[in-house]
Amino acid sequence: MLLKCISTLHTGEAMPVAKKPGSTVIAGSINQNGSLLIRATHVGADTTLSQIVKLVEEAQTSKAPIQQFADKLSGYFVPFIVFVSIATLLVWIVIGFLNFEIVETYFPVKVVVFDKTGTITHGTPVVNQVKLLTESNRISHHKILAIVGTAESNSEHPLGAAITKYCRQELDTETLGTCIDFQVVPGCGISCKVTNIEGLLHKNNWNIEDNNIKNASLVQIDASNEQSSTSSSMIIDAQISNALNAQQYKVLIGNREWMIRNGLVINNDVDDFMTEHEKKGRTAVLVAVDDELCGLIAIADTVKPEAELAVHILKSMGLEVVLMTGDNSKTARSIASQVGITKVFAEVLPSHKVAKVKQLQEEGKRVAMVGDGINDSPALAMANVGIAIGTGTDVAIEAADVVLIRNDLLDVVASIDLSRKTVKRIRINFVFALIYNLVGIPIAAGVFMPIGLVLQPWMGSAAMAASSVSVVLSSLFLKLYRKPTYENYELPARSQIGQKSPSEISVHVGIDDTSRNSPKLGLLDRIVNYSRASINSLLSDKRSLNSVVTSEPDKHSLLVGDFREDDDTAL
Repeated sequence: MLLKCISTLHTGEAMPVAKKPGSTVIAGSINQNGSLLIRATHVGADTTLSQIVKLVEEAQTSKAPIQQFADKLSGYFVPFIVFVSIATLLVWIVIGFLNFEIVETYFPVKVVVFDKTGTITHGTPVVNQVKLLTESNRISHHKILAIVGTAESNSEHPLGAAITKYCRQELDTETLGTCIDFQVVPGCGISCKVTNIEGLLHKNNWNIEDNNIKNASLVQIDASNEQSSTSSSMIIDAQISNALNAQQYKVLIGNREWMIRNGLVINNDVDDFMTEHEKKGRTAVLVAVDDELCGLIAIADTVKPEAELAVHILKSMGLEVVLMTGDNSKTARSIASQVGITKVFAEVLPSHKVAKVKQLQEEGKRVAMVGDGINDSPALAMANVGIAIGTGTDVAIEAADVVLIRNDLLDVVASIDLSRKTVKRIRINFVFALIYNLVGIPIAAGVFMPIGLVLQPWMGSAAMAASSVSVVLSSLFLKLYRKPTYENYELPARSQIGQKSPSEISVHVGIDDTSRNSPKLGLLDRIVNYSRASINSLLSDKRSLNSVVTSEPDKHSLLVGDFREDDDTAL
């Protein structure tokens, strides 16, 4: 058999290789001349060519030893990192639940402090009930109204105005008696002397304590002798007028503390009456005539309809919402529960409001104060941002940084939202200004002179103009801002807002920062602390029974004059 010469590309031979019968031929070889009869011993994937392709694929997919080591390390490292991340999340959740103050130390929370009367509430309270604390034969219901209405006629406090309005309606008169020696102590109450009220009683045919006046008031008019009757009436009126001028009443109206300062004792029954009203969100005011407790007036101020929604939106924006009021803790807790606020500073005197704002700032918090009264003005000025209600006093408006034209708490939300967008736009403007400088300065310094780029005067002018135009156009985008409407706010939050239970509300009394109840504890601890808080609250309210405070109040808290105290029980 003749030998054939075969050239192969697989083995890399330079010259053709001669083959004889029985020789192995690799698939893909080229026959140089003649013809060959070849028996296929391996086909398909078993061929040499397929094996070479397979080797190439294995070589391409195989990993270097260092790559294998990295993969092996990743197999342990990635699960470890995931485990540590989850553990970190859980640990901080537990820490935040048990003691959130630790978290606040490193991540200050921004605070919005709301005043109560005139801000959270309408500021136009109405009298719900007048209760006599003495026998009616000693002092009548109408006489109490005449005395109280006359005394409060000189007060500009919203609660005092509500009492005066109620008394005038009940007595059906616009003219009251005479009030002299009127004094007011913000956060406590008023004191004065009242005269010339018996004329109101005689006008309405009420009983007069003076026997002579009582006998004179029983004169009957005889239709047959009209002239004689008229003459008798004139004599009676003259007698009454002379007797009235000599009658004078010493009047005290205010809260528990005011009565204690003036040496009066509040018994348990009276305290229970006050507590019952305060739990319902009403302000209970005591009335003393001639150094004797004789009446209790319950006054309520309704919450603004948008207050609950505004508080919810502020919380959803990551802000802490606080209620600060000079009203008693029970009333403050009731109002807070209605609007969804969980932290309350109650019984805060006007002079202490600014101290409380400063205390929050010293804790590393940025404070926005919302109020409308004269006594809010120091706190508005002290806060990082003071927000005054447009319907408030001129002093509060002057002290505030932001004035809301409408009496709408949703404008507080809108003002914060607009301020955030404004600050964001300012930062974008800084970026525009920096870009032109970062590009222009290296050119002006000659960094690009080797490539022929030199700063020309027109380049500087163009960059300056472009920078100004960019900033102005960027700022004009704020004109596209539209304040969300009530419907925009209300629909998404409808299913989330709701009143808070009393156990969820933390009440801090006065300038003291000791909480009566904390919402950050476990269920069992909350129950125990709430019970303890109830006892402490009762003791603090009745502490006046054990001692009588005769010292005068701090002169800095006596803001006497034309003022509109917005949340104290001073009348």
